[in-house]
Amino acid sequence: MRKWTVFGVVNAGLLILFCLSIIYPFVYLLGLSLSTSASQYASSKAFSLWPDQMTLQAYRRFLSMNFVYTGYSVAVFRTVAGTFCSLLIMGLAAYPLSKSYLPHRKFYTTFFIITLFFSGGLIPTYLLMKNLHLLDNIWVLVVGPLINAFYLLILRNFFMALPGELEESAKIDGAGEMRTFFTIILPLSLPALATVGLWTAVAHWNSWFDSLIYIQSTDKQVISVHIRRLVIEQSASMNDMIMGRNGQNQTTPESMRAAAIIVTLIPILFVYPFIQKYFVKGVMVGAVKG
Repeated sequence: MRKWTVFGVVNAGLLILFCLSIIYPFVYLLGLSLSTSASQYASSKAFSLWPDQMTLQAYRRFLSMNFVYTGYSVAVFRTVAGTFCSLLIMGLAAYPLSKSYLPHRKFYTTFFIITLFFSGGLIPTYLLMKNLHLLDNIWVLVVGPLINAFYLLILRNFFMALPGELEESAKIDGAGEMRTFFTIILPLSLPALATVGLWTAVAHWNSWFDSLIYIQSTDKQVISVHIRRLVIEQSASMNDMIMGRNGQNQTTPESMRAAAIIVTLIPILFVYPFIQKYFVKGVMVGAVKG
């Protein structure tokens, strides 16, 4: 039987409180999204962990809006295309930087490190995208955040930790640099790629500011921009969408916003468990090389 110490009890208690602090917002949003206008849960005068009256009306009304499907399609496109292109470009850049025989390797590495501390700023970036004719084009959401220097350095450190004998044996068999990279290095780098890919995908899915700045067409906006407007803007038009034709509503604006947030969180919550096993391993292995 395990003997509990004071430190163990305190540590377990703190971890339980930490887990509850993370889980509670999701439970609260889920309960709020299912509550009705007559539910005590929707009242600010009472506290309840779950509504006494539940309905799916908030989800039905949210999913009946046209911008949900266009926003989701754009968000899925930028997440999939952006993550794939970022991993490809950063991998192709990190691989040569991991080689000691690369001429001026320290200069190129320093070039990427400097971008971690200094950036061009919003206005120069906007002018760059304008000159590239990417304004009001969904590809601007992919090209803009294409390279992250921090993630690139993580991939570089991971590549440096791989045995050099694997590449030497591939070269003896006649494989070139590109074939060695795609057939040997990338399959062995799944932990690092999964870790960086998860960070990149989450950043793309949650990103809304670049879409708000560069995109003018409503049908090209990501779902996060529409959710932001739904959550922040207190407009009469939104109340009209929530109200039924008979002037009575079964849900509240708060339930509508909670349902929108829950629907937005679902894709990331389903994807994360499948790549969680690569997450810690990718960070730890990629951080041991300087």
